[in-house]
Amino acid sequence: MNVVIIEDEDLASLSLEKLLLKCPFSVFVKKRLESVETAIEWFKENSCDLIFSDIHLGDGYSFEIFEKLKISTPIIFTTAFDEYAIKSFQFFAIDYLLKPYNEELLHKAIEKYINLKKDTNYSDKLEKLLLKMNTKIQNEKEKERFLVSKGNLSISIKREDVTYFMAQGKHLFLYTFSNESYLYDGTISNLEEELSSKYFFKINRKYIIQHSAIKNILKYSNNRIKIELAPDLKVEETLLVSAQRIKDFKKWLDN
Repeated sequence: MNVVIIEDEDLASLSLEKLLLKCPFSVFVKKRLESVETAIEWFKENSCDLIFSDIHLGDGYSFEIFEKLKISTPIIFTTAFDEYAIKSFQFFAIDYLLKPYNEELLHKAIEKYINLKKDTNYSDKLEKLLLKMNTKIQNEKEKERFLVSKGNLSISIKREDVTYFMAQGKHLFLYTFSNESYLYDGTISNLEEELSSKYFFKINRKYIIQHSAIKNILKYSNNRIKIELAPDLKVEETLLVSAQRIKDFKKWLDN
């Protein structure tokens, strides 16, 4: 069976590929794709037997791929959504994997795929799933507080006090309008799924910024966009919107 992995984090993608190659089924990873844009272009000319797709990619939601191309290939979503959201997957008999991946659950997901691909109503079920999950995302509960730490001290920070989040190595830091920084337990990808897009935007793989913290939006070289925050970054670094996110960033600003 030829599979495609759609995942914007290299470590997660490699981890899944290694587990797939170890599983008791004949699996060949045909392609690894890291964005909505690259996936759309690839699937215009190519196909596979099964897709493993993260829900949230660097340049948007993976639902955009399947809606635009009307792909009928079975999909196993990989996600950090809570159990309430995941019920919609179970209802439509499309499986999911939570990160970090569990080898036994991966095998069960593939077994479900083998049965699922025989279902002549798969395309209709996928279309209903996309509609249901997109509605869920649009109506997501807004995260209002963040439990952070500094040394032995734990503090709950209000959403309106946050200027930005920064991923640094294996750590994630929260910065406030009072120019304080705190360690936040989690990854930037999982955090992005929990945040309301009404207030926050992931401008690149390292930074998520809050709209109210933006001081200036400047044109940069090669049609890039530079962001200045208030207060300024606590590190000496130019804050740039990634090329893949510029279009969505402009939409976010104009929403």
